[in-house]
Amino acid sequence: MKKKKKAMALVLTAAMMLALTGCGGAKKADGESTTAEAASSSAQETSATAEASVSAGKTAADTKLESAAQADLDAAAADRYGFPAGTITWVVPGKAGGGSDLATRYLSEAMSRELGITNTVSNYDSNTVGHQTVANASPDGSTIMLATAALNIQWITGNADVNPKEDLTLIAAMDDNGFSALCAPVNAPFNTFEEMVSYAKENPGKLNAGMPSSGNNTFLFGKIQQSAGIQLNAVEASSESDRLTNLAGGFIDLGFVGIGNAQEYEKAGKLKVIGTMAGDGLTIADYDAALPDNYRTLQEQGYDELFWNVKHYVYGPAGMDTAKVREINTAMSAFQQNPDCHAGLVSIGHIPEWHNVEDSLAIRDAEYAAEVKVADFMGMKVND
Repeated sequence: MKKKKKAMALVLTAAMMLALTGCGGAKKADGESTTAEAASSSAQETSATAEASVSAGKTAADTKLESAAQADLDAAAADRYGFPAGTITWVVPGKAGGGSDLATRYLSEAMSRELGITNTVSNYDSNTVGHQTVANASPDGSTIMLATAALNIQWITGNADVNPKEDLTLIAAMDDNGFSALCAPVNAPFNTFEEMVSYAKENPGKLNAGMPSSGNNTFLFGKIQQSAGIQLNAVEASSESDRLTNLAGGFIDLGFVGIGNAQEYEKAGKLKVIGTMAGDGLTIADYDAALPDNYRTLQEQGYDELFWNVKHYVYGPAGMDTAKVREINTAMSAFQQNPDCHAGLVSIGHIPEWHNVEDSLAIRDAEYAAEVKVADFMGMKVND
């Protein structure tokens, strides 16, 4: 009855989890049972609980509480932790191999291991199509996705029709996107972020920054221009592979890439790193204290306003049942405690987290508001 043990852990810790942010989880199952077994053994286990409580000197109130928890356990197991029967589909609004794709696959594997729920991952080359696919799906919890700031930004700038606050249901704020490395070609006329800012001020609009026409990297550069008072020339480079190639070839002067790729390419002598951007208050030591000074966050380098909070959010279609959303949210707290999932997320530069429904909404809304401000500065705001 090991799945029942896992469900019991989720039920007994749910009240605490829903009042906390950060990592949370349930004990990992080391075997399997079935919903039918859970239902058929309910009466026997309730009776055993009552007998044990008497022998242990527990009060009638204690016994009643344990019986209620057992009932919740049976309901959770029968209800699949809020998920409907059948295979659950994770939609990835992006190509295979990207950060969102890898994070989704780690979560997908944890869903199988921790909850015993069959699920599949489906990639969409266009993130707008991926977002729309989820918005159009049945609101029964059978179709969910892991989305990033691109979802908000595309709506704010009018480049997509999916409104994250009205067309989707936010289930949970999960892992932090971690650190993005700001890189330049090895022969760039600057070696530090401060030198880059000075050069850009002396040569307004001359530095080519590789970025998508509307995306998270676009807004990272928007925040830099707004805070540092510089003007950059935007060059289309929507994918990380494009930016890495163009940085190595000297075709762009600046580009954000994942910290793992940045280390690999810097070691090969193909680019240089002049800093990183991450969430407010994070330092490079939160990722790897052994990295050299050129990997320090821009906040650590003295630019207090140069941070960028980016979480990964689990969304479903609009209209999902509120109680089911809470069940699914609580169940997802177990994912980050799965050792393989945790290690996988860290390996791609993410910071494993889980937040309850209320905190998830507050985090999303704060991130959304910051993106609206940058869009307004860049003259790109269409919706707010």
